[in-house]
Amino acid sequence: MRTVEHKGFVVVEGGSGVGKTTALTGLKENLTDWEFYREPGGTPFGELMRDAVQEHKELEIDPVAAFMAYSASRANLIRGVIWPALEEGRKVMLDRYWFSTIAYQGRGEGVDKEFIQSLSLRITDGLLPGLVLHYDLLPELALSRKSGCSDEDRYDMKDLDFHRRIYDAYHELAAEYDDIWVMIDASQSPEKVLTDSLSVLEERGLWKSGV
Repeated sequence: MRTVEHKGFVVVEGGSGVGKTTALTGLKENLTDWEFYREPGGTPFGELMRDAVQEHKELEIDPVAAFMAYSASRANLIRGVIWPALEEGRKVMLDRYWFSTIAYQGRGEGVDKEFIQSLSLRITDGLLPGLVLHYDLLPELALSRKSGCSDEDRYDMKDLDFHRRIYDAYHELAAEYDDIWVMIDASQSPEKVLTDSLSVLEERGLWKSGV
């Protein structure tokens, strides 16, 4: 499958509790001309898929079924919203992409990685980000941050071994996609995490301080 790395497309990744949402809040305040979306979700249809899989914790959902629901959400968002935005020259930042699916449904729940990768590339017309900002934090620390939060979803509630597998999967993806992947030390203060993130964007010519 042919892949296309698009410089104006940036993906934010990381396990549960790493501070990704906090970092994105700061990025939105600074990148005022960017468009921001999330996966799963980003469209009304996608938000329905997100809610069905992640918020209805009482439901038993097979990992392949979860992957297919996320894929439907992804196809709708990428093909209907993000590709058109990029083709018009707009810059887009996406909270999670199919790298998360490889980590969570793949390594975490045993769905075949090649199956995830192949289908994900096909339904997105091979779209790859020009940059991945990966907020990296040991799962033991990340889960202690998340503990007791009222917004825990199906995956936040998994045990430590599950989250260790997620952590390992992200590090393998970082090695596989090392030309586009940048790790940010998420054990730092939120202010330093944001500063480091903006510095990476500035180095890549995607943002300029003081403008």
